[in-house]
Amino acid sequence: MTFLDDCRTRCADVWDAYRHHPWIEAMAAGRLGTEQFVFFQLDDGPHVAEFNRALALGIAKAPVGHPWAKAAAHVLDDLSTVSELGEKRALVAELGYPDDTPHDRWTCSPAREGYVNHLVRVAYEGTFPQIAVSVYPCSLFTEVIGERFRGVEIPGPPAYRRWADMYVRRTRTEMCAAHAAVVEEAAARGDEADREALLRLYRRSLEHQVRVFDAAWTLEGAWPGGGAAHASVAASRTAVG
Repeated sequence: MTFLDDCRTRCADVWDAYRHHPWIEAMAAGRLGTEQFVFFQLDDGPHVAEFNRALALGIAKAPVGHPWAKAAAHVLDDLSTVSELGEKRALVAELGYPDDTPHDRWTCSPAREGYVNHLVRVAYEGTFPQIAVSVYPCSLFTEVIGERFRGVEIPGPPAYRRWADMYVRRTRTEMCAAHAAVVEEAAARGDEADREALLRLYRRSLEHQVRVFDAAWTLEGAWPGGGAAHASVAASRTAVG
């Protein structure tokens, strides 16, 4: 059993909550509302920028010439913040939600801000392997979404299919494999304390991943004091209901 296999086993409760989240299962069953889909895309916008920031900091901390750094540079070049956000804007506009909001942490739901803050903190404070393990659960969209829906008919708007297809691209699958390779090497070379630190970060990232799906499923973008992320999406649900 590999280290990441062991992590998945030890975090089985959270892993199952992630890959079988009601949001994902509803999309598979044709029950996902467009407002729930759009909420996730809008909330994911700031995540794209911060995920890429974490990759850039990982490149700075990686050994010179490391294969992970090459894969990360390819992601930043081939799936840049601008191009990925452009794809997401096109998807939500097609569904009737023109997206002209800035994609920064001030437009995040509370759940999403917690996730991006976690990634950026690990990127600044953590080691190279710790950065790799913290972003690995997000890269597992290649499995949770890409592999799950490859060649499968997704009931609902065509935008759902095009979004799922984003996670079968070779650049993404190569990056996911590169994360795993770094983590496995670090676990093999480290002591028990090192492995436990990696496990904690893996689990916390999984937990954040579940929380952001929870927010999109329930359209929970409210902040204390009346502020709200993606209020127009939640309002549309009220109007329709």
